[in-house]
Amino acid sequence: MCSALSALAFVMLWVLVLAVPAMPGSQSLLIAVLPLVLVVAGISVSAWHGVAYTELATLAGAGHVGTALSLANSFVFVGFFLVPVAIPGLLHLWSWPGVWLSAAACALVAWPIFLRRT
Repeated sequence: MCSALSALAFVMLWVLVLAVPAMPGSQSLLIAVLPLVLVVAGISVSAWHGVAYTELATLAGAGHVGTALSLANSFVFVGFFLVPVAIPGLLHLWSWPGVWLSAAACALVAWPIFLRRT
């Protein structure tokens, strides 16, 4: 659900930054809607952390919980490093529409990574 909502929010941001400049007098729409969509995107990409870490600890078991959580944290922080490094290049190549579309693609790639109930 978080991946789908994140992808949808980032696609909405992509559409906003593409469509609004083409529509005359639509700057006020962008100013009103953009912060709301950014907040939804930010919450949806962050909301899964607590639940995912709890589930990861449960799946790893008492003997491996420290290793599992430290690996998960390491991967999250690698992502925290790579995203700010990648954004300037994406901005240079494709402007903000490219950044938002790339974020939507990352959210969709993350979707199958989450474990499914068996």
